[in-house]
Amino acid sequence: MSVTLFPVLRRYAGKALIVLLAASLVTAVAIRFTGNAEAAPRYDVPHDGQLEAALGIRFSQAAVVADGGLVELRYIVLETQKASAFQNDTRHAPTLRSERNGKLAWRPALMKQGHELRPGQTYYLLYLNNAGAIKRGDQIEIVYGSHRLPHVPVR
Repeated sequence: MSVTLFPVLRRYAGKALIVLLAASLVTAVAIRFTGNAEAAPRYDVPHDGQLEAALGIRFSQAAVVADGGLVELRYIVLETQKASAFQNDTRHAPTLRSERNGKLAWRPALMKQGHELRPGQTYYLLYLNNAGAIKRGDQIEIVYGSHRLPHVPVR
């Protein structure tokens, strides 16, 4: 009986392998393109049209980095002349205030790029996170002169 079984197995083994590979490919594609429960939460930074028009930038992210010792504030250039004026004003950098505890991060290291700013390009400021004033998961208020941008989530 085993003598007749082997030719049957050989005949269908190639077809079974092709079906198995096709099913694996379909499964891999389905897993890749469908969301899962572990997807990262959505990250939305509020926008203020008046602030953006005045400074020529849009704040895009706040994150605690360097093992909690620094806060990185990213911004996108909208208008190069206004953004250059903002970046060159080293004496009046934005202040970051934690909405959780009211503490401030106010000592920035301005990252002067040394060239003309480009619209659409992202640049950043680094702040000393004084005594852990700002934590991941907090919301901060960005204060620049008379402009305020509240409820910015911190990564």
